[in-house]
This record gives sequence, C-alpha cells and structure tokens, in this order.
Amino acid sequence: MELKDIIKDDNHRLFIISPECFIIFTGDSTEDEKPFIRIGNSLALTPRVIPLIENIIITDLITGNPAHEQYNIDPRFLPSNRYIGSKLIVKRYLEFQKLFGLDLNNATIVDIEDIPQISKEQIISDRETFLGVFYTDSNFKILYNQKTLFDLKEIHQKYPGDVLVHTKLSEYSRNSRFSGCGFVITNKATLFYKNSSFSTVDIPMHYYSSFAQLQIDPANIRDVIITNTNSMPLVPLIKWKNAIGGRLRIFYDNDNEIKLLQKLFNQCTLHYKSSKNFVCDNPEGITIQNIASSYNCIITIKNVKPATKDIAIVYIHDPSGITQAIETAANLYIIDYEIYKKAAMLCANLSPVIVVDSNRQGVPIKDVLYCFPSHQYDIRYYPDEKKLLSDMLSYCSKELAKAILEEDYDTIEKLHTQELSPTILFNSMQTLRVILHSTTNRDLYRRIEKILYKMQSLPLPNGCRYMIMLYSSYAYMTCEPVPLPREYPFEAIEQLDEPSVSAPQTMPDIFNRIIEDRKRLELLLDLFYAKNMAIAKEAKSIEKAINKRKKETTQTLQPDLSLITKEKMKKRFAVLKKAGIIVAGVAAAILIIAGSYHAFLLYQEKQKQQEQARYIEYLTRKYTIHISDRDIFFYANDVAVKNGYSRIELKSLKEKNPHWIYPGNRFILLDGEVVIVKPGDTLWGISERKLFTLNITFYTFIDELEKKIDKGIIDEHLAQKAMNAAVHNKHREMVKLLLQKINKLKAKPNNT
Repeated sequence: MELKDIIKDDNHRLFIISPECFIIFTGDSTEDEKPFIRIGNSLALTPRVIPLIENIIITDLITGNPAHEQYNIDPRFLPSNRYIGSKLIVKRYLEFQKLFGLDLNNATIVDIEDIPQISKEQIISDRETFLGVFYTDSNFKILYNQKTLFDLKEIHQKYPGDVLVHTKLSEYSRNSRFSGCGFVITNKATLFYKNSSFSTVDIPMHYYSSFAQLQIDPANIRDVIITNTNSMPLVPLIKWKNAIGGRLRIFYDNDNEIKLLQKLFNQCTLHYKSSKNFVCDNPEGITIQNIASSYNCIITIKNVKPATKDIAIVYIHDPSGITQAIETAANLYIIDYEIYKKAAMLCANLSPVIVVDSNRQGVPIKDVLYCFPSHQYDIRYYPDEKKLLSDMLSYCSKELAKAILEEDYDTIEKLHTQELSPTILFNSMQTLRVILHSTTNRDLYRRIEKILYKMQSLPLPNGCRYMIMLYSSYAYMTCEPVPLPREYPFEAIEQLDEPSVSAPQTMPDIFNRIIEDRKRLELLLDLFYAKNMAIAKEAKSIEKAINKRKKETTQTLQPDLSLITKEKMKKRFAVLKKAGIIVAGVAAAILIIAGSYHAFLLYQEKQKQQEQARYIEYLTRKYTIHISDRDIFFYANDVAVKNGYSRIELKSLKEKNPHWIYPGNRFILLDGEVVIVKPGDTLWGISERKLFTLNITFYTFIDELEKKIDKGIIDEHLAQKAMNAAVHNKHREMVKLLLQKINKLKAKPNNT
C-alpha cells in the first residue's frame, strides 16, 4: 500500500477519530517530520500517532475533554509540540493538566489574537498552504489551498459531540415524568429529584444512554455531589452548560480543581462548596446533608404526596460512616449492595430497606426491595392502609383486584401460571405483601407467603417507572410502562470512546466515517513506521505508558469494606459490656437485701464476669473471630431440620417468618442444649449467639494449648478437647498444626 491509496484527495487529509477529536495530515510523503495536526482529544485516539503530531489546536469552546489530554500527549517531548489558540485559554488548558500530575510549562504556546484576519501568526503548519482561522463566534476552520478542509461549527452541527448530544437529551426529556419526588439509579450514581429538579450524588463516566432512557433533562441537574477522586465525567456536562450559559453547583473536596474548571469554562456559573460537611438545599424542596463527615447522606423531601408530609431518607454508600447512618432515624434506608452484603447483621433492624444492586446479583430477601440502574423510583408516603391498598389495586388487572378484595385466593394462587404481563404480575405480588403484613390470620399468612415464594423469582420489568409506596415501617413497589425514545443512538455514542465500534441503524454514515477514518489512520501510521523503526519503537513505548495511565486513572476506587467488620466487632463488644452493666446493676440490688456475705460473693461474681468479658475480647482480637452470615444460615438450617422444620431456602435468608418461631417455643440446638424462645428472639440471633459461644470455647482451648506449647509442655488431652470443640474444618486444621508441634516436642531428647 502507498500514500496515494490512503490520501486519495484533499478531503482524505481529515481523519475524524470521534466527534470531539480530529487529525489533519499536512504531509506530502511518509518521510515528513511531524506532519499531523490534532484538534480536540479522545480516549479512542491511537497513541501511535502522538510522536508524529506537532500542532495541537485549542478552540475557544474547548473541543474534546481537557481531562483526556493526558492520554493524547507524551509529556517527555512537550517542547516539540505547539499548542495553538487564544493565549489565555491555552494557559488555563495547560494549567488544568496539573490535576493529573502533568507539568506542561515547557509546552510551546502560539498565541492568535488577530481575529478574523489571516496573518502569519495564524499559520498552523510550516507549509503555508495550511491556515487555521479562529473566528469571534468560537468557530475554527482549516483552509488548504484556499479551500475549507475543516469547519468545526459545521461538524458539530452534524456529528454527535458533547454539546449536540446534551442538546438532544434536553429535547428528549419529559419534565412531567419527574413532577413528583424520588430518585433515579444510574450506573455509579443516584439522582434525587423533586418537581423535575435534580441533585445527584456522583455522576457516571457514561450517562447518555441512561439519561435518554429515563428522559432526564441535563439542564435540570442543579447540584452534583462528588464522593470520589474522579471529576472527569463531569466535564461534558459543564462544557454544555458553558455553551448554553447554564448554572451548576458542585460539592467536592478538591477546590483547586473546581477553580480551574471555573477558569476554563467561564461562560457558565459554577458554584463550589466542600463535600466534607455539606448541606445541599434544592429550592424545589430537597435537602441533602452528609452524616458524620462521611459521604452517607440524609435526604429530606418536603410535602410528599398523598400524605403531604416531609420524609427523611438515609442513603448509605460509604462504609466509614455506617454506624452513624444506621442510627439516623428515617422513613426509608437506601443501601448499596456491596455494603449491605457485608453489613446485613448491622442492618437487621432497619426498615424499610432498599438495596441498590448495580450488577443484579443480590439474593431476593423478603421485605427488602432491590433497585437497579436506568430506572426511576417515584416516592409516595401514605397516611393509612386503606388509601395504600386502594392505590396499589389500581395497578393490578380488574380481575385480580376483584379476587384480592373478595379474598378469592384460589384464583390468586394461579397467578404465576397465567400468561400475564410482567408488570401486572409484579404489581400483584407487591399488593399481596400489603395484606401479608396486615393480617393476623396465620393460615392466611402462610397461604399468601406460599404464593409470594413462587413469584419472587420473576424478573423485574424493564422500561418502567417504579413507584415506592411508604406506609408504617414497610415499603411497597408498583410499576407502569413508559414509552422510550429510540431515534437517536445515545448508547452507540458512549461507545465511541472505545477503540472499535459498530455503526448503529441511526446515523450510519457518521459512524461509518469514524470507523473508516480510524482504520485509514492506522494504515497511514504503518507506512510511516515501516521506514522509521526508531520512531516506531518510541510509539510502542508511548502506547504502553498511556494504556497503563488509562487503567490507573479511570478505574473507580472501591470502598473499604473492612471498616464494616470493625463496626460489627464494636457492636458485639458493646453488647458484652452492656450485659456486664446489667449484671452489675442486679448485683447491687441483691447486696442491699442479702448483706455483706452475699455482697462479697456477688462482687467475686462481678469480677469474674468482667474478667471473662475482657478475656473474650482478647480472644476475639487475637484470633479475629468472625461469625459470617453464611455460617449462621447453615447452622440455623441444621437446627430447623433437627427440630422438625423444613429446610430454609437460600432465598429466604434473613427473612422474619412469624410461623417459624414464637416466644415459648422450645428449640434443641445441635449439641443438645435446649433454648426457650423469648420475645424478640429470632432463629438467626439464637444461632449467632451459639456459634459465638462455640468459637469462644474452641479458641479458649487453642489459646491455652499454644501457651503450653510455647513453654515446652505437652498436653495431648487438651489438644483432643480442642479437636472435639472444633466447629468447622478451619478449626480442625488449626488443631492439626498444633499437634504437629506437639509431636516435634515429643521427638526432642529431653522429652523421651
């Protein structure tokens, strides 16, 4: 292949890499030095072209994402590049790169101020046939042989760049859809709304397709609370607000970063506040405030219908402040799945709970609702059960609503076998939950529970608007279909950042041009590097470095879930301490009645209990004793079977089943211990306490045995006690290791 096969005419000198990144070839042969011009930037730009770029154009309205510049340059050879544009804008652009650890002070700046007259300062290539013209309306053109080779304004009217896509999103929005109040789940972000005004906790890297599906108008995003260290996804939104003269309030820890954004995009109003201790007041009636300096929030929404009362929502997505968040009173708790999975025991008393499950991998749990990305959840608050049931029945079919009202459960039991729409089935299941929670008839409870058990594996309907209905300490959910716009390829546009894309049915010409231009550029680079192995080697090195940088800077930081384990331990120690205080209080009362002798005995008992509590704390820390939810589940299962109950399904994990366990019930545990159920007891709690006791017994033997081995004392009888007390294989393996040490001691001459 030759150069003429790729650059067939002057129009082929333009390579459209993405709607925000363009490459111009100004050369005449593959031996030309740095013959490429870059306008804008893109994650999809091949790093192989970087050593061959000399001139980089910075347009007045900032083509590309300035946060992506770090992936399109080699900072080691900046003096060989020229940044061309208005000097003030270029300086701010280069200053912005300091956020990513790049010092671009060595870059050469070519300032162009004589607009629109063409002059020598506006020549953007050593070949005077290529002229760059900056216009007062922020447009930029490249003229070649007195013909327009590149017209930024014309391209941005046709190609789906950041501004055009946001404008399309605004056109596709339906404000009436968000006229109530609630929240929206997208990937890596949660948006709270009231009266079509949004305050969002974080913003996802890609949100075009989810905003289009949800019909969210980006103009109505008033506040952004950033809880991670990556503000790159925010730039396209600010860029559009800058183009239309919009406003945005940002809560973020990095004030220097926001100041640089304010300088770079000075045509929009950016208000900044720290996110360490913040109160975000949306004038439409939403207040978001963080809890105990964490990123967990309490959201207050005013005048929620139909009760027209204020409600409080606690949103838990930061492990560092989970205890304070759990202790905050609220009408609803929203918890990220990864945190809920780890902190299920801590959250056992929270109600009602909604789990945000971005990967749809959670195990269904009764009375815990799951929310998924790209869905809207309108919130309603009900003053009485009658109004709640009436509204929920309106979302069911007429036949089913009639069957529920007439308590025709024979008809209802056939629900899961009927060919009903997923929406009707889902709404019916949720309506039955209302009756389940209100009935005092145990037989009816069991019957409804069986129906719900058969239906709980049904998938949630897509393309729906969900309604969360709050009443008492429960949350119910209904849904209704929402027609979705399909005319614009928002999802495909998000994928343009990837190296390879396919053309959608809409706008195929534009996508095919981008796909073809990327291929042509690679072929052109092959011609260059085939004759210059030194630069080819350098290009390979740059590609490796940039790919590594992309991986490091674009990955999302995972929350430190180990903090939850620490909170669990604190809670268990607090229970032990409280138990000690109760015992001490009882002892004091008996002292007065029984006299000094009994007082002395009780004092000894108190000392013994306190010493035992300290020893338990010592063992727990030394051996990191942890009773997992899985251990509790299997132990409770075995106890249930031993006492004549059916095996618990995994899907029923942690559910509260009233016909399972009642005060006064007699349970025989696996070791023969008899437990009489007291008010407030659950089989899960009984199992956890028993497993904790068994672990303490085992590690008491282990601790004593280890101390004896350290002193050279052989006690095989104690080792057998430890083996008999082992709860699982991990314990048994620990004893086997100690037995090996004992055998080594026995083999020593002084022990024979």
